[in-house]
Amino acid sequence: MSYSQRLLEREQATGRPVRVGVVGAGQMGSGLVAQINRVPGLAMSAVADIDVSRAERALAGAGCETVTSTDDATDAAAAIEAGESVALSDGMLLTRLPIDVIVEVSGVPDVAAEIAYAGLLAGKHTLLMTVEADITVGLLLAGMGNKPGGPIYAVCRGDEPPECLKLVEYAHDIGLEVVVAGKGKNNPMRPTDTPTDVADEARAKGMNPKMLCSFTDGSKTQLEMCALSNATGYPVDVPGMHGVACSVDELATKLVPTTAGGIIERNGPVVEYVTGNVAPGVFVIAKSVNDVVTHELDYLKLGKGPYYALYRPYHLASIEANLSIGEAIIDGRSTFHPIGWTSEVTAVAKSDLTAGTKLEGIGGHHVHGFTIAASDAAAKSAVPIGLIAGCTLVRDVAAGDTVSYADIELDESRPIVAMRRLQDAMVANGTLGRG
Repeated sequence: MSYSQRLLEREQATGRPVRVGVVGAGQMGSGLVAQINRVPGLAMSAVADIDVSRAERALAGAGCETVTSTDDATDAAAAIEAGESVALSDGMLLTRLPIDVIVEVSGVPDVAAEIAYAGLLAGKHTLLMTVEADITVGLLLAGMGNKPGGPIYAVCRGDEPPECLKLVEYAHDIGLEVVVAGKGKNNPMRPTDTPTDVADEARAKGMNPKMLCSFTDGSKTQLEMCALSNATGYPVDVPGMHGVACSVDELATKLVPTTAGGIIERNGPVVEYVTGNVAPGVFVIAKSVNDVVTHELDYLKLGKGPYYALYRPYHLASIEANLSIGEAIIDGRSTFHPIGWTSEVTAVAKSDLTAGTKLEGIGGHHVHGFTIAASDAAAKSAVPIGLIAGCTLVRDVAAGDTVSYADIELDESRPIVAMRRLQDAMVANGTLGRG
């Protein structure tokens, strides 16, 4: 039975729909708000954005008829209880309101981490579309949630990592061995790109230059595949991944072990990305280890075994995110979360950086993301890229070098920094799982 039908049955049984609050009303957030408001059994109860007018426009665009703008918790709660929608400027207020699910879509790691932490403490199901926070403190958040009967922490459906995980699960369910799991990248790979370099292209596409830069410098792909790595326990095959040019038809011949004529060096499954016409899809390369099954899969035209490509040619971002609400509310489970800390996205200097520089974060002028084994990152004392924004260099860092904790002055008062310190300590003493 579909989630929409089961959510509607829940509403009929309880007398009210699931109340959802969204943090962030940009392009992605607005699309999510509109989609949630169309799903039977869900109510778009609150939207928070630092620019409250954007929250108001998102609710209006979703067809919400009665909207109250207020940051007074009592007034907001009363409006929600009356079946109305509220627009807020303070996302943290959602943790104090009578809503069931918080979906965080700000794209800012600090904001997402703090909202998620507070939301879980308040007993709210808390779902992220900000994968930047998940690859920084997601293991801690998953440890706070996902207990029987308690609040769920998850990264939402619709982005490449969760959709790829669904293919991994499918491969396992039909008895195949996963060799590679990954995504297609449809932007060029230029690690030294800066927002200035892509400003004209961003303007033409109606995008924020930093957002576009996070795609073209490769950081976003590194983040997404790191999240997949930590959710599956699959490492990267080589630091930064291969990132080869590959068509859909070549997936099952290129992304196989070197012993079978491919490029994969490790024994056992890995995460990887490719460029070419695979984007915007996700894939799994799986192996059949039974001759009878291999013959049957060949006959059914899945490919020429024993290696096969399971391919989904799209991901629908905010349009699919509400599926994670259904999983949390109806099934009491998380769509996607770290099961260990297998990989880390480090910050690599795009150019020679001098002491005293205040570093920009993901998609900025100073660093790009580069995924390596979490154990190697710890040995190098590498700063996770999710913490880098706003840090000041205390010594020079050469182009191509990884930024370490010794290179920066880190603001320990930031909640995300405190959360990461706690996560690191708990991983070190075995309280949280290792990848």
